[in-house]
Amino acid sequence: MHEVGIAQDLIEQVERRLAEVKEPIKTLKISVLLGQLAGVSPEALQFGFEVAKRESKISFAQLEIVEIPLKLSCPYCQHSYHSAEIQITCPICSKGPLEVRAGKELRVDSLEYE
Repeated sequence: MHEVGIAQDLIEQVERRLAEVKEPIKTLKISVLLGQLAGVSPEALQFGFEVAKRESKISFAQLEIVEIPLKLSCPYCQHSYHSAEIQITCPICSKGPLEVRAGKELRVDSLEYE
């Protein structure tokens, strides 16, 4: 499953960051930004994380997925807006192509631990 591999990569990133912490960690919440265009289902990523964390040093961790909607911007008229899907031309000035400003993210945003 593609999402298990992605979850393993996220876990490895977190484990590297936590290697610098010199105290024992009791609780851990990992916040991940997941863009609409990332090609990963939030449910599948959550499932992959639950599977992958069993074999990790952070098996007690919780994953919070923050979904980022698609945001497009017109380089001609500077109009920016959220959209359910990719669009080629601007709804205001009818020019294109539009630029993707948000919605491709797939990264660890924050770690909260005690």
